[in-house]
Amino acid sequence: MYNIKFKGKYKDENELKKGELPINAIKYDEPDTMNKIFWRGFLISSPMLLVITILLFTRIGFKLNFTIIIIEFILLYVHEFIHGFACPKEIEKEVWTYFKEGALFVYFKDPVSKLRFIWLSLAPNLILGFIPFILVILGVFNFNNTLEVYIGNISWMMILGGIGDYLNIYNTIKQVPKGSKVMCYGFNSYWFE
Repeated sequence: MYNIKFKGKYKDENELKKGELPINAIKYDEPDTMNKIFWRGFLISSPMLLVITILLFTRIGFKLNFTIIIIEFILLYVHEFIHGFACPKEIEKEVWTYFKEGALFVYFKDPVSKLRFIWLSLAPNLILGFIPFILVILGVFNFNNTLEVYIGNISWMMILGGIGDYLNIYNTIKQVPKGSKVMCYGFNSYWFE
């Protein structure tokens, strides 16, 4: 129905090079490895991450436990499927695991609009991270301390888990002209008019 396929373990970029890259496509200025993506994403999002960390610590503190970590791991898969649901449903999406570099990712080869690419990059971070985090900070769950701690810590971890997505959003806003299309080819993103 939503054309999302779980592909399993990512081995190399040849698995992703499908379809045709338009002649006028311009490669994003972006890192070439997952590790570099995380570091650059961390650098551009560190002011926001610092603020949410301070907010969490002052509101409920850090109270990670094994159950929270297991829930977080499961939600990493949910995060990727939300990326897929945010894409147009007719586009074929693939969910890959890349635990060698500590990541999961969604791949699709068809172009989408600049705004759609920003939305699909942001959607899981909003749904699993920012919205529940804001509700915790506002005290919506303070009627149940355990629930508040779980939702606060899990949503904080989900926001941290979006570092690569924040870099995609930043690069798209900074590099892609209004009205352009964005597509993936191999491990990189491209834009064209």
